[in-house]
Amino acid sequence: MTKQLEFIDALVADGQTAFSFAEATKRLNVSPSATANALRQLQHKGFVSRVSRGNYAVRQLGALGTSMATEDLPGAVKLAFGERQHRIGYLSALAEFDLLTHPVRSVYVACTSQVRFDSVSRRPLHSVIERPETIHLETWDHGSTKCSTLERALLESALRIDLVGSVERFAEALQGGLELSDAARIAALAVRLGPRGLAAERRLASVAHAVGMTYPVAEPHAGSMIRLDPRENEVTWIDERFRVSWHLDVDELRASVEN
Repeated sequence: MTKQLEFIDALVADGQTAFSFAEATKRLNVSPSATANALRQLQHKGFVSRVSRGNYAVRQLGALGTSMATEDLPGAVKLAFGERQHRIGYLSALAEFDLLTHPVRSVYVACTSQVRFDSVSRRPLHSVIERPETIHLETWDHGSTKCSTLERALLESALRIDLVGSVERFAEALQGGLELSDAARIAALAVRLGPRGLAAERRLASVAHAVGMTYPVAEPHAGSMIRLDPRENEVTWIDERFRVSWHLDVDELRASVEN
């Protein structure tokens, strides 16, 4: 264990908080199998965190027992995704804006290419493929990486209700974030994202108006009907103003938001 701790000390002395498996093998001057064993021991002791395959981070002593994604989500995501174009989004972005009552266990990242890992620092990963021309629209520099702005986080959650988990959870985020957001920026982003973005804005407006919130930009819609949650075929209520079919009772949603 002494050699392993000297390895960690050397990294810290160099101001290095992240390293690769290959670098560890070189610094420890042992075989790959011995390196793997050493890193497993360091993880077990809480000195390092495995962020993704082949990528590790040195743990701060005050954060032993927690994952890097819990303590430093931007740093963990940047280390895992490297130079790939990506951003923290969806539920993870909503959580970064402190809009959700319950903690978000999974990590939600939009990326322009498919990745071969399914977790970030021991937390399940939901990776969403996105086009390069839209990946960094409405983002901000969050630590060492990019994150959806409040406006984008709300709109993309309306676009992918399935990633939010439920309409109730989306309404909770709207209740906390809509008044803090810029409706004109949401509307402009919806246009840039095309038909799917405009459909997402209609869902957002429908939920907002149904539970008594104000979304001033969206106008009543005369086009084809869209589903509030594309996964749901049941129709319980029709929002004729925005042409959105609901699969749940609007009064039940109002009650859940009020409580």
